[in-house]
This record gives sequence, C-alpha cells and structure tokens, in this order.
Amino acid sequence: MLGKWGWLSSIRAVKGVQGGSIGSMNTGALEGVSKGSSKRWMFLGLATLSQVSVAAIRLGIPVLMPFIKGELNLSLTQVGLISSVVNGGAAAAGVPAGKAADRFGERLVLGYGTIASGIIILGISLVESFYGFLSVLLLTGFATTTCVPAGGRIVAAWFPQRERGTAMGVRQMGIPLGGAVAAVTLPSLAAIFGWRFALALAGVFAIGVGVVVLFLYQEPSAAAVNRGARQTGTTTYLLARKNIQALFLYGFILSAGQWCYLTYLVLYLTESLGLAIAIAANLLAVGQICAAGGRIFWGVVSDRLFHGRRRPALRLVGLLAVLATVLISSFSPQTPFWLVSLTVALLGVSLSGSNGLTHTLASELAGSRTAGIAVGMMNTAGFIGVITLTPVFGFFVDWGGSYRWAWIGLAFMIVFAVAIVSWIDEKRVGEDGPSAV
Repeated sequence: MLGKWGWLSSIRAVKGVQGGSIGSMNTGALEGVSKGSSKRWMFLGLATLSQVSVAAIRLGIPVLMPFIKGELNLSLTQVGLISSVVNGGAAAAGVPAGKAADRFGERLVLGYGTIASGIIILGISLVESFYGFLSVLLLTGFATTTCVPAGGRIVAAWFPQRERGTAMGVRQMGIPLGGAVAAVTLPSLAAIFGWRFALALAGVFAIGVGVVVLFLYQEPSAAAVNRGARQTGTTTYLLARKNIQALFLYGFILSAGQWCYLTYLVLYLTESLGLAIAIAANLLAVGQICAAGGRIFWGVVSDRLFHGRRRPALRLVGLLAVLATVLISSFSPQTPFWLVSLTVALLGVSLSGSNGLTHTLASELAGSRTAGIAVGMMNTAGFIGVITLTPVFGFFVDWGGSYRWAWIGLAFMIVFAVAIVSWIDEKRVGEDGPSAV
C-alpha cells in the first residue's frame, strides 16, 4: 500500500535525525509548522473517521452483549470480564502505540492500526469457545487503541493551542459516534445474521478506512524532528509529575464509569426496567450521539469560555456525571420514559464526553515532543480503570441482585475524581519531557 519511495522517505527522515542530537532543538519546532493550514481540517477528519471505524468494533461489543450473553450463557461478572479483556489489550498497547507514533509518525500507526483492527475482528467468525472469543477481543483491544495516540499527535501537530481543545474534541467525538453507529446498525444485523456477522462487517469498514488514511494523510514537514530518536526516560519522567498523576487518576475513574455505562446500560434497561432490546439499544445510541456532541462542546467551552483552561471544564463534567449517575440509580419500571432518556443523554455528555479534555491536557502538560506518549499513557490509565472497575460493578449487581448500589458506588468514585482536579496546576502546561538523544 505504501510505495517504495514512501518507505524510503520515512527511512531517510529517521536517519536524518539520528545523525545528530535533537536535544538542543526548539521544542516548538513542530508546533510552528503547518498551523493554520486549511488541510488540517481534512486530516482531522481522517483521524476522526478512523476513530469512528475502530470504535464501531470495540463499542459494538457491549451493544451486542444481550446476544453474546444469551448464546454463551454468561453471568454479569463474565460480561464485565469481556470488557476487561478487550480493554486490557487497549491498556497494554497505549504506551507502545504512543512511542511508535512519536518515533515513526502518526500516518503509519493510524493507517495500519485501523487495518489491523478490522482484520483481527474478522477472526470472530472462526472461534466457538468463550476463551477463544476472549483471545480475539484481547488482540482487538490492542489494535484499536493505536488510533488514540496517533490521532492525538495529529491534533498536536496541526492545531495551535487556541483550537486544540475543540480539535481534540472533534477527534474524540469519533469514539461515541462509532458507538452510536454500532448501536443503530449492529443489533438489527445480529438479529438477522448473527452477532459474529455484525462484528465482521464492522471490521471490513475499518479496513477500508485504514487504506484511505494511508493514501490521503500527510505529516507536517517538520515532523521528523520528533521522530527517529530514542526517548530517554520519558515515561518515568511523566509519571513522576504530580500534574500527570492527578490527570491520570481522573481519567482512570471517568473511563471506568464510561465503560460501566456502556457495558451494562442495555442490560440494565432490559432486565430492570423491562424495555425491549431494540429500544434500549436506541437509547444507548442517543447517549452516544450526545457523548459525541459533548466532546466537541466541552472542547469549545474550555477553549472559548475558559480561555484554554481545561480544569474548570473537567469539574463541570464530573459534577454532571455525579448527578446523572445518582438519578439512574433510582429508576424503576414506573420511571417516565422521558426521564430515562434524559438521564441516558446526560450520562453520554458527561461520562463519555470528558475524553477529549483529558487527552488535550495530557498533550499540553507533556509538551510537543512527547505528546504521543502522553496521550498513550492517558489512554492506558483510563483502560486500567475499565479493567479494574467494570467487573466489580457487575459483581456488585450479581451479589446484591440490583443495579442500584453499583450506580451509587460509581457516583461516590466520581465525586473523588472531581476533588482530584484541584491537584492539577495548569500554569505548568507546555513543559516538555527529557530531550531525545
């Protein structure tokens, strides 16, 4: 797919920076290139489309959970284990994918990662056992997460800070938008052709998108200054900073809450409120559409209303999530449908709407040279929360025979996340990590 001259160009770019130290280079070199170019919106569109395609795969799994749960005869704890496995692969890949994006460029990582996601999920048709299914999901999680740091690097490379929150929100919109596409289309396909066919069709779409990315995306001309050199101690340096620690902990909790919502919402609406699967899936689609809009909305709010400050917006997101989580814990079959719909929408805007803010702030706290690694680490922190807390949510539902206390427990954790925001000092935005040598 890449012509031989494309490969040769990449190799020469890498060798060019390996021939000497780039530690003394201006860390704003990358940021000074291509900002304001009209092409940046097309490239952002490619990154967003890639995110939509892989999200349709990964978020298609919880949408199809009633079909999967019934066929494989799973408990709710096992349902949580499925989420942990697919997100475990994503957590493991976050930092390596970020390093790969910083070293080799976002084009290769984004394009081939999207193609790999589609190819791997096609293998779902070949497995019959539960453990074989988990193996495919582990690899799927590994491949789909490559789009996150690569896409984050695209935003850092092409957009100035005054637009970055909005641009990151647009790109992150691809995740809930992909989830909405999955919620609208995959259950109907699964009812007719089976859930394996539905996921395989999502895989074919991802392969096509990956090919488009490889052919159309162009990297900034100065991208080589951030590539081809070994990053010394970058991960350790970032983890040692209190700003980064606080942000990662916030992302850990909000991401876990997001996946509790995604994994169990359809089951909760059907089992506890008595809604039909189609109606429950459509409500989840509404929540995902609201999440897509929320990611852009919070980015615009932080860029315009708060003048580039992310911390106030993170607080608002958390408080809205607490309100919505407490509301949903009190529902019963007699709850008015309009209130159920409104609460699902609020959960989408809040629990699923914060990712753009956290990824933007991670890249800003780290600096341009290590933006890919920082976003990858942010992604990994979130997925660790998903792996840890999603099965716990299901366990409490199994143990107590009700979703109520699981939702309330989640609300208390989000309150803690809101308090953590105070630990983040935005005055230190723009620090770069250790020089690459």
